Amino acid sequence: MTERIEFGWFVPTYGDGRTLLDDVTGVEPGMELFTRVAQTAERAGFEYLLVPVAVTCWEAWIVTSMLIPQTTSIDMLVAARPGLIQPTLMAKMISTFDQMSGGRIRINLIAGGGMEEMAADGVFLDHDDRYSLMDETVELMKRCWTGPGRVSYEGRHVRVVDADVRPKPLQKPHPPFYLGGISPAAVEVGVRHADVYLLWSNTVEQIRADLATVREAAERAGRSGLRFGVRSHVLVRDTEAEARRDAEALIAQSTDRHRANRQKVMGNQSHADGRMRDLVASTAERDYWLGDTLYAGVSTIRHGAGVVICGTPDQVAGTLQTYVDLGVTSFCLSGWPHDEEAERFGDLVMPAFR
Repeated sequence: MTERIEFGWFVPTYGDGRTLLDDVTGVEPGMELFTRVAQTAERAGFEYLLVPVAVTCWEAWIVTSMLIPQTTSIDMLVAARPGLIQPTLMAKMISTFDQMSGGRIRINLIAGGGMEEMAADGVFLDHDDRYSLMDETVELMKRCWTGPGRVSYEGRHVRVVDADVRPKPLQKPHPPFYLGGISPAAVEVGVRHADVYLLWSNTVEQIRADLATVREAAERAGRSGLRFGVRSHVLVRDTEAEARRDAEALIAQSTDRHRANRQKVMGNQSHADGRMRDLVASTAERDYWLGDTLYAGVSTIRHGAGVVICGTPDQVAGTLQTYVDLGVTSFCLSGWPHDEEAERFGDLVMPAFR
């Protein structure tokens, strides 16, 4: 039996536009934008909304809480950032959200991009220690949600005595966890705790290699049932020529200053973001095209997932299908502007997977 494919969308809580540098027709962040994108994505058939966390973003927990009454069925994929919220309080926030939303929360585990970013929020742990803290945090939250009575826990980073988290989650045994990362520390924690392991879109060969790495780690850990996802941007147009033109237009007005600022973001600690920077360097002579439908130019000025799957509806669906053939069953997508691209993808591409 073929496993069902799920699609998630993205709420740009820093603002939106037709390009990444659109100062004229750009839309300022606020409830009107967030609601419009969320409701459009829900109508288009997306199952959950990813809300980002960064200095430029509005606070994810508050945004998603406000979006629940503005929508009827779409879930919220909300960031859990160990070290910024105490584990038992985070567990209580998640289970309260789960109960009050009728089970419409999923948890995005975030370790943070680099020392400077985390230091600004008061966390002074290196890359691997942040994943170690994540491991302890999630383990404690699971015990608080599923174990009988009060919970005491003592790890290297976390210590609690007689924790009593109420209410318990509505979803059993708890809401699903999503985690992305390619470093050894991320893989180790991911195969222990993630329900969906997210990779950033890349060539089929690279995704195949990453899936093999995670599957081998899961087998060593005795973990079964782990699902795989891809985080990507999409751009759907009537013709391939239109898609290539509009993909390149996303960064056409960028300057050396934009590119220099991008290189500073996340320092050198994010392995996944480092791969995006390497991808930019290796494709510069090809105008950042990895192939007919994969464009990496976005990563020249934007940190995080930086590859756009673009083309006609059939081309985009075909590229997604190559990932599905490797075992990917979850796609976390975005595109500019986010309401229009969600509607276009829902109308023209999603039916191929239903």
